[in-house]
Amino acid sequence: MRFACLLADGFEDVEALATSALLRRAGFEVDFFSVYNTKKVVGSFHTVVTKLLNMRSLSADDYDGLFLPGGKAAFGLRENLVVKKIVLDFYQQNKWMLAICAAPTIYGVLGILDGKNYTSFPGTEKEMGKAIRVDAKAVTDGKFITARSAGSVYEFVFEIIKTINGEKALEQFKKNIVY
Repeated sequence: MRFACLLADGFEDVEALATSALLRRAGFEVDFFSVYNTKKVVGSFHTVVTKLLNMRSLSADDYDGLFLPGGKAAFGLRENLVVKKIVLDFYQQNKWMLAICAAPTIYGVLGILDGKNYTSFPGTEKEMGKAIRVDAKAVTDGKFITARSAGSVYEFVFEIIKTINGEKALEQFKKNIVY
């Protein structure tokens, strides 16, 4: 299982990096793409990521899903035409759509979460169109898996593992990380 993760300056460090690290421990592949095709991206708390792929080379055909971390970057990404096109490409191909914190608003403004359950950072619900807010740390509805905040990273990862690989895989993962 392979995910593309979009990063831009101001991404939420823990949401992007801890989620990716835990998913990699669970056997998933996660590739980082620079939204603005830069050689480095700096997180909200000054973590620098340099092993980046150029977003121009991103094709939904090559991935099983898309992962969008939150942070201040999410507010700019939801207005970015290239990001919108990529999101819609993944959605139209029925790929996994992962987002945490403010990032579910990217799906919300596109209307692709309308009628679906989701969770996101408190206060972002006004950007979610006709999506149905659930008060939980992580929520799955079809191919969408969303999470509330940096404080929900473990629940987000657990929800991804359980939904995609099953309860047994999740229990083994928890045992392996001594959770």
